[in-house]
Amino acid sequence: MSDFSSDTEDVSTKKSGCCISKQKKSQTCPECMKPAKPVPAVTLAHLLIPTAKAAIGSLENFHFCKTPDCDVIYFQEETILRQDDLIVTVGLKEGAIPATICYCFGWTKEKIEKEIKTYGKSFAPEDIKAKMKDPGCSCKTLNPSGRCCLGDISKAIKELSIFEKKEINLLR
Repeated sequence: MSDFSSDTEDVSTKKSGCCISKQKKSQTCPECMKPAKPVPAVTLAHLLIPTAKAAIGSLENFHFCKTPDCDVIYFQEETILRQDDLIVTVGLKEGAIPATICYCFGWTKEKIEKEIKTYGKSFAPEDIKAKMKDPGCSCKTLNPSGRCCLGDISKAIKELSIFEKKEINLLR
């Protein structure tokens, strides 16, 4: 039986926001051909459904494809895992409802969009940073990428702010 909680340290460790991430080589997704980053085995151990876990010999050396219009979530050599293999919805993928970005503190694209419409900005980064200090985050086990969400939060805010500005201009 495989130890699904292991997380190899084959290269240097660096602090990345609230998470410690291992720096490993990216690979190309076999379907969309876009770069995909390595994902810790502990992430898969927490997020895969039991039948998907049982079908895999090892959770090591998987990569996470965050391309929105690609159906692949994780891949390793000949093994491809899709949304049906996970216990959470991958919010970065097209059509995800809710479109969760921060799995530790419940930030979704929908919540961010509502804040932008109401206040003209989102308070998500400040909220997440404060909560990273207390009570702390669990990105490695809750976020499908196994990484800190702040980069994806910033990207979503930028995209949703641009969309909101275009919508306002159309109404004028």
